[in-house]
Amino acid sequence: MQKKTKIIISVLVAVMVVIGGFYLYASRTVAKRLPGHVYEYTSVSGNQNAYMTFATSGDQVVVTPDKDTAIKASNSASDFQQAYQDNAKDGKWNYKAQGNRLTLSKLQNGKVSMWQYNHMLALGKKMRSGNFTYQIANAGQGIDHKATKFEQIR
Repeated sequence: MQKKTKIIISVLVAVMVVIGGFYLYASRTVAKRLPGHVYEYTSVSGNQNAYMTFATSGDQVVVTPDKDTAIKASNSASDFQQAYQDNAKDGKWNYKAQGNRLTLSKLQNGKVSMWQYNHMLALGKKMRSGNFTYQIANAGQGIDHKATKFEQIR
């Protein structure tokens, strides 16, 4: 009986170490997965999508409802800059990814709006956030406890 107990405990410890390592990896790779890629963002209500193309270097991001624009922006640095400038009339988007957080900011008419996605996990081509906080210029701030997802499409 004692040998069985030791085996069971050893297996449980091994499983916990694997799960913990997997979680640590998935929660720390967000920043590495963004540059140069296009992600489809699905709203918390699930009825709206946005496409985000992250610059290969720097902190700029093209955010658009048009999938074709987002994909074209990922073709080259010059295509990215063209799409970024074309969308600048609706505001300039930037991002910061650190640890398990992704922060998007939009500068429009001299005012900044921010969305911070917390507890991000990156698995394969998908990233998931447990909740996000927001501060929207002239509209207020808050926290949404619904999960959101980002899926790499390019």
